[in-house]
Amino acid sequence: MSNKKIDIEEQIIKKSFNLFLVNGYEKTTIRQIADSVGIGRGHLYYYFKKKEDILLFIYKTILNKIYELISNHHMNDSELLLNYAVTQCLYTYTIVRYEKLFRIYIEASKVPVIRKEYVNLLIELFEKKALETHYNVKEKDIYISVAVGCAGEEELLRRYYNKEIGLDIEDIIKSVLLTRLFLLDIIDKKEVYEIVDNAIDIANNLNIDELLESFDIFLNKV
Repeated sequence: MSNKKIDIEEQIIKKSFNLFLVNGYEKTTIRQIADSVGIGRGHLYYYFKKKEDILLFIYKTILNKIYELISNHHMNDSELLLNYAVTQCLYTYTIVRYEKLFRIYIEASKVPVIRKEYVNLLIELFEKKALETHYNVKEKDIYISVAVGCAGEEELLRRYYNKEIGLDIEDIIKSVLLTRLFLLDIIDKKEVYEIVDNAIDIANNLNIDELLESFDIFLNKV
């Protein structure tokens, strides 16, 4: 990818992120995004076909950066369930720690196409990692784990954001992780609790600030 293409893509991400904050995700149009970047809509479509593709690109960037952080701390790729749990911990911590991203997440999670594509994204990433391990995870169990986990997480985080429940973030993370791992149906209850506790400890000892700094492409105002 040429430097010019990368620069335009970054501008689209940054401008879109700011428009989502100012106007709200649903009220932001493709025309507004194109105008803010200074390009035509046809040119914008070369990079992103729909505005949900932009938001999903942001989600995928976060997840890929988390995988990179985990790899840099020498976690074994074969530890599928632990990696899965740590990734979900860090993802939730990242969203909650960055208030602007949290606002967008709360609004966008109400949009059916975003919910559907977000679930598909997580399933794709999980299946890719599962191929590198000895686990024989059924496709239907992966779908149930991710879909139910996402629905529960969205509901709990929305209530947390609106200050409607007395749970802290660690309570929410633990509840969601236990649900997701139980639904995969490949290890016993004791192992599930051990993995969840271990994942939370690992996530708390990793540098979340380092992770946030790596999102300058879309988290910084321009």
